[in-house]
Amino acid sequence: LIFVFILGCSLGPYNIPFNEVIQTLFGGGNTYTRYVIMDLRIPKLLLALLVGIGMGMSGVIMQNLLHNDLASPGTLGVSDGSSLFVTLYVALIAKKIDQPILLPILALIGGVMSSLIIFALGTKRRKPISSTKLIMTGVAVAAAYSAVGTLLMYILDQSQLDFLQRWQAGELWGTKWDYILILSIWLFIFASLTMSRSNKMNAIALGYDTATSLGVSIKFEFLILSFFAVAMSSASVAFGGNFFFLGLIGPHIARRLIGHDNRLVLPASCLTSALIVMVANILVSSVEIFANIPTGIFISVISVPYFLYLLLRSN
Repeated sequence: LIFVFILGCSLGPYNIPFNEVIQTLFGGGNTYTRYVIMDLRIPKLLLALLVGIGMGMSGVIMQNLLHNDLASPGTLGVSDGSSLFVTLYVALIAKKIDQPILLPILALIGGVMSSLIIFALGTKRRKPISSTKLIMTGVAVAAAYSAVGTLLMYILDQSQLDFLQRWQAGELWGTKWDYILILSIWLFIFASLTMSRSNKMNAIALGYDTATSLGVSIKFEFLILSFFAVAMSSASVAFGGNFFFLGLIGPHIARRLIGHDNRLVLPASCLTSALIVMVANILVSSVEIFANIPTGIFISVISVPYFLYLLLRSN
């Protein structure tokens, strides 16, 4: 990850030699390299890192709670709820109140509302939770949110519409330092709380009955961990764009590398997902044939074969 970070500082429309990158990172370099690296490339790389952390950890939580390889903020429709509220912010609020802290808060509200609707429609009292039914319900709710978001676009001016189209495609847009600071603090709080419950997640992975016999309150942990996942994925979506597959493939790659202990899977998934976003960002910014392609679209294209593999394996 450190190597790719330095590589990202070096590669772009104007390549900068490795030795100059190192000098600039340690306070040296000329005016040009300092501007390109410190003002243009590092903020985007840091945002890619943070988005990877948020989506990677939320994906682990959802797959753990539902015992389903296909569960993620994208497949459950949570990201679409966050997307709708970000669209509402751009359409109705941004021109009147330009407060970056509103973005993750509104995205969280949208994600929580989406989750509540999905769980209300996809579960029944006194019956075990069906992950397949929840995912299918999430797909239906996501389609409804998408339709409402499309309708809202008709009231936007051209600049708002251009921004939302790039954002929905997975554009790493929130590269201002105040955005990065807000997202960093937000993710640090919820990621720390999630790590503190990693042992309970290990118990839940053994099955609901086994976890209950070990003293874990399934309903409480399900609610609190779901909230953490929604909070992290919503903030990542708000500042980084809609990265549909990231929360799905990051946890799987992490488990293949280090096993199933959530004390290790959680941070490994964060770093793996961050690595995916950073590599995709480097490719779209430095390879001419990928120029102007949003990072999220590039990730989706390379992730689809793996998604299909998981789907076939689960069948």
